[in-house]
Amino acid sequence: MSANHEVLTLDMAEVAFPDREDILALTGTPLRAAVDAGVAAFAARANTSVQRVHSRLVRTARISKATVPDDADRQEMLRILRTWMADPSSYRPPAPPLRRPQRPEGIGQLPVPRVIKLAHVDITCGLCGDEVKAGNLMGRFRRPKTPGFATMDWLCRHCLYARRQTPRRRDILLRIFHHLFEGNATGFNAYECQVLESWLTEPTLTDTPAWRQDPLETTLGRLRDSIEEEKPTTWVANPTCRTILAVLAHASLSPQEQELLRAITQHLTEWQTNPQRLEIRRFGTGLRYRVEVLRTTTRPTQLSTRGGPFDLHQSPVPPVEEDDTSPEDEQP
Repeated sequence: MSANHEVLTLDMAEVAFPDREDILALTGTPLRAAVDAGVAAFAARANTSVQRVHSRLVRTARISKATVPDDADRQEMLRILRTWMADPSSYRPPAPPLRRPQRPEGIGQLPVPRVIKLAHVDITCGLCGDEVKAGNLMGRFRRPKTPGFATMDWLCRHCLYARRQTPRRRDILLRIFHHLFEGNATGFNAYECQVLESWLTEPTLTDTPAWRQDPLETTLGRLRDSIEEEKPTTWVANPTCRTILAVLAHASLSPQEQELLRAITQHLTEWQTNPQRLEIRRFGTGLRYRVEVLRTTTRPTQLSTRGGPFDLHQSPVPPVEEDDTSPEDEQP
């Protein structure tokens, strides 16, 4: 038995229950087995049927009949089971669905989450890495329709609703990373351009080696145009994004930004050097290769543990304005 497994002695059953870190490490068949074992153990303790406990567990985890649960859904089921094991009085019918927060409109809008709920225990946001405290809102987006994109785990309120309307500098770094992961350019809306333009105009950055080698004055001009015109998407090509990352390494950074930027730099280097000597004939040099390099890294980071690439969603296309010019207004 793993040292990280806590043995919970029940009235009528005993089960080795994984702790918070081990739950995140469980996938596939072992994860399904852990959920089944937990359901059976709690049913014995509560003197009720396995079917009843499983039904309540599914509803508490907000898994609809139309949803095929994935590993992240089952991990949440396991976390709920832990709270029931620790406090049997918490085994109650699920609360009514939450009232959905109002989403931003326009270029800052994100898709409607598939599910939102309150966290049963403290978890880590599957995109930004911030902690979601028990009792705070979390949720998940639907599986991406575009092939190649990975499904995101449970996300915090900011990443579900606000990261494109009120972006943080870490949101900009994550956006660049996942676009470098999957495509040829990164798309920023006007709000993100504002954050990036302000960041790149910090004193001394123009004296960095990366800026001198690939000056960013033209990029700054494009960012300013986007801000002024409130553009939904301004595309910045991958080579320029790599320059931006190299320049920002010399900026004033918070500890979280430093850690994230180091992780991005590490994985970009791994994609170039192939330290695990992966067979290119098996994976090619594109998305499958980059996913495998990230997965097999010998130096796991916050990014490799979350995976990717993630579809970070482009701004909706603005509606076409109707031509309201009447015939009388037309010039002959």
